[in-house]
Amino acid sequence: MTREALNALIGVIKGRAGEDAPFEAKQILKEYCKGFAYGELSESEFDLCLRAAKRRAAGEPLQYVFGRWEFYGLDFSVGEGVLIPRADTEVLAELLIDRLNGRDGVFVDLCAGSGCVGIAAAKLTGCRGYEIELSDKAADYCAENISRHGLTDRLRLIRGDIYDGEVVARFADGSLDAIVANPPYLTEREMNDLQPEVRYEPTQALYGGRDGLEHYRRIFSVWKAKLRPDGLFAVETGDGQSDVVCELMRAEGFTPSVHKDMAGLPRVCAAYLKGK
Repeated sequence: MTREALNALIGVIKGRAGEDAPFEAKQILKEYCKGFAYGELSESEFDLCLRAAKRRAAGEPLQYVFGRWEFYGLDFSVGEGVLIPRADTEVLAELLIDRLNGRDGVFVDLCAGSGCVGIAAAKLTGCRGYEIELSDKAADYCAENISRHGLTDRLRLIRGDIYDGEVVARFADGSLDAIVANPPYLTEREMNDLQPEVRYEPTQALYGGRDGLEHYRRIFSVWKAKLRPDGLFAVETGDGQSDVVCELMRAEGFTPSVHKDMAGLPRVCAAYLKGK
C-alpha cells in the first residue's frame, strides 16, 4: 500500500514539483502517516496525503500545506501571509547566536516575519530580545511561534513599522547588543520572475523596491544609535547586493564583512559598530 500510495502522490504532484516529486511525495507521507517508516498506511491517512498533494499540485508551497517548517533545528508555524523560513537565513541566526552566547544580552530582530531568527537566538542563548513585524498576519505567526517555544518571558513582539519614530524610540541609545534583519530585498525584475510557489508568499516580505535596496538605504541610519559599543548589526542580502550593502554600512561608520550561505553565495553583511 505504501509503494502504491507513494506512486499515486508522485503522479498528482509531478506536474508541479517535477524532479522533486518523489522527495515531496515522501515528505507528505511522513507528515501525515505515522506508520510510513514501517510500511503502514491507513485509508484515512492516505486521504489526508491525497488532499495535501492536490494543494501542492495547485501550486501551494509544501511548507504552507504542512503549516510548519524547520529552521535551525526548531519547528515553526507558517502559512499564508508569512515568509517561509529558509536555510540561507540560518547564516544570520548563527551570527546572532555567536554574538549573544555567554552574554546577558538584548537584541532586536527587525522584519521578524515568523520570528525564526530571534526565536532561535533566544532559545539557544537564553538572551532577551524583541521581534518587530508590521504585517498583522506575519505577526500572528510570530506570536504563535514565541509561545510554542516557551519564550513569552524573554521575547517581546512589537507590531509596527521599523521606521516609525515611536517604535524606534522604545529603545534607548546604546542599549542593544545586536540588531539583525532579513528585510525585503527582491528587485522589480526578480518579482516578475518569481516561481509560482514563491508568489504565494507575501509581497510585503519580498519586494525591496525597484533595485531591491530600499530598506538598506534607511535601516542603518535609523537604528545604529541603538547599538552598544561593538554591537552587532547584521542583515541578509539578495544575489549581487552584498557589495552595495557593505558600502551603505561603511557610510554609516561600520566596517562590514560578508558571510556566505551553504551554497557559497554572499548572504549576510555584518559589522560591529566602532568608535562609540
